[in-house]
Amino acid sequence: MRCTLLISDLLPPAASGSEPLQDVRLPVLETLLARGTVVRQPALERDAWLCRAFGVAKQQDWPVAPLTLMADGVDPQHHYWLRADPVELRMERSRLVLARAVSDLDTTETRELIAALNRHFARDGITLLAPFPRRWYLRVDRAPRIATTPLACAVNRDIEAHLPQGDAALDWHRVINEAQMVLHEHAVNVAREARSAALVNSVWLWGGGTAPAIGRPRYDAAWGDDPLTRSLAAAAGIARRDFGGNGSAWLTAATAAGDNHLLVLDQLSDALRAGGSAAWREQLAMLERDWMAPLVAALRMRKISAITLVAISSDNLIEATVTPALLWRLWRRLRPLASYAGA
Repeated sequence: MRCTLLISDLLPPAASGSEPLQDVRLPVLETLLARGTVVRQPALERDAWLCRAFGVAKQQDWPVAPLTLMADGVDPQHHYWLRADPVELRMERSRLVLARAVSDLDTTETRELIAALNRHFARDGITLLAPFPRRWYLRVDRAPRIATTPLACAVNRDIEAHLPQGDAALDWHRVINEAQMVLHEHAVNVAREARSAALVNSVWLWGGGTAPAIGRPRYDAAWGDDPLTRSLAAAAGIARRDFGGNGSAWLTAATAAGDNHLLVLDQLSDALRAGGSAAWREQLAMLERDWMAPLVAALRMRKISAITLVAISSDNLIEATVTPALLWRLWRRLRPLASYAGA
């Protein structure tokens, strides 16, 4: 049995240096990286890696929107879709920063905000849809001549450099500006501000495309609860399973689900966005203890024939593959995890 672990934000951002990993020792992860065959590739965003793994071709963007829309129970049909997720923008000195995706909206708040946006954009042939409060979509009949930046790559950054680009960029900057005006003093935001909740003062457009063709991946099963993984697995006709909570539980469940497994682990990126470096460090220790330790122990006992670790972020893409035989390369000294970040 083989397993590939796609782990977002395992390596700290290059700009942070070694600071997030100061005094952190991770002997299991460090062993896997030191003893395995490590290949560094050009940085690639997590959703793009998943699309490529399932044979999805890039359109103007990687077509995340129609794929997650299918996972949310809506048929994309022939339309062009963009994710139009609710976000909070914040002024920092002289720049406007995408502070966060707003994930705590309830269904009533979402319905009222979407209705206001649809009233405003009806004349432009633009329709917004929100099957779930945290995932919004924008539909147009023809593909706009723009390329966008994934939400995960824009959070905590100046939005100026990450707005839509291309021949029709200015038209879509206008759409975003008008959406901000509609949302700015909406009653939902007035009420949220009164209780110190995050404001929905913009939408972030990204992941545009039409429903793509999907190839047959090399995996027999995909493990992960995010909508993109669910949609890709369903469209490819492979099993899609939820995690058992830790590596030991996964090992028990995986024996009946095929020989080649993809595990999509987003705990680190979720912690980084929600709680910063302190939460990220805590989650990293849990990943080492609850996942890497039992999996590498199973590798030593040859219950697993190979582990491929894919460490992916906006700055890094490293693939490390280790087999039971490679674990005996004892002459390879362990290096701190931070030493693998950057060029």
